[in-house]
Amino acid sequence: MGKRGAAGKELRFGIRYHGGRIRMKEINKKLWISAAIAVTVMLVLVVFGVLHTFSEDRGKSSFYSARGFSNMCAYEGVVYRGVNGVYGESIPQQSSIFTIQEDKIYYVEKVQEAYEGVTDELLSIKCSDMNGSNVEVLAKDVFLAGMGHEKLLGDKLFYGYEYDDSYRMRYAYVDLNTGERKELKTDRIDNILGYDGRYVYYNGYDGAEEKNILGRIYLKNGKDETLTAYSQVDEVGYIDGVSFYEGKLYCLTLVTKPEGYDYRTYEYQMQVRSGESGKVERELPISFTGSANYSFLIEKGKLYASLAGKIVMLPADGSGEMKTIAAMKADEYWGILHFVPGDGYLYYEAIAQVNEETQNNDYFYRVPIDGGESELLNEWFII
Repeated sequence: MGKRGAAGKELRFGIRYHGGRIRMKEINKKLWISAAIAVTVMLVLVVFGVLHTFSEDRGKSSFYSARGFSNMCAYEGVVYRGVNGVYGESIPQQSSIFTIQEDKIYYVEKVQEAYEGVTDELLSIKCSDMNGSNVEVLAKDVFLAGMGHEKLLGDKLFYGYEYDDSYRMRYAYVDLNTGERKELKTDRIDNILGYDGRYVYYNGYDGAEEKNILGRIYLKNGKDETLTAYSQVDEVGYIDGVSFYEGKLYCLTLVTKPEGYDYRTYEYQMQVRSGESGKVERELPISFTGSANYSFLIEKGKLYASLAGKIVMLPADGSGEMKTIAAMKADEYWGILHFVPGDGYLYYEAIAQVNEETQNNDYFYRVPIDGGESELLNEWFII
């Protein structure tokens, strides 16, 4: 302890003596105030840190729809940009399984001819500039390439790398900025739908509950959660197709099933579900009858759909009327919508009866997004 001093004087440890006695009440009060201030400061710092972390985490929300790899078979050694590029121009990469984003091509190094089956050998996904330069290997363990498991979502590349013991696909992803590879610790995914900077969204199947589900995984810690369960195939409430857009799940849902087994009479509605709760928030004023391979995509607030021999468009929020922008040809029975790249056109593919003269049955078009005559860009035969 410090030296004892005169009454009312401070010693070097800051304790005041008065009349030879320590003023303990005053000291206790000061200590209590100091402790309270310290605790308050700590609480403020903790709360600020939590809020900052929460704000930082929420700030990462930037919605990405899944850009799938297209399996465009090669013919006579020529591979076309096809469904993912403008005008169907040829590309130098030796690949028929690829997608394009921001002037980069992401591809599986394989050329699959029309008559070949999908291989189960592990292949690589690479990326390069459009002219084939600056090649980078992103993944080396891609399983069943070309079967629709490869999805590009912003700065994340997802793909299947093996089957589990129940023959369900296991998924991994690569961060395109760092090259880091991680695996999704779940066996419930059928299709990856989208990503918002925090969660990856999917539809799949929960084996323990024996239910079809819409789910999401928090990538930071791998937590897998069910948003909602839905009905089995051919039952009212079954979701035949789903797309993730701006935090919403657009679900093509079976709503009416007339008596008797005739799928051509089934009626589907486009239901919009919350990406947070999975609950239906609204239905769009567009109905689909039958289950004949419906195709739809959402781009810049517009929903485009192939519907009963027509290509139609309506606002994704359901605020406006449906508009027909193209009519499919008489012998075309399946329209596959691919992208609206911002050049004023919608690009789509149409499957038709085989033309006896050309032996082709697959046609690649573009049409002005405001409607008009479709322009044929390319055609080929596909099994």
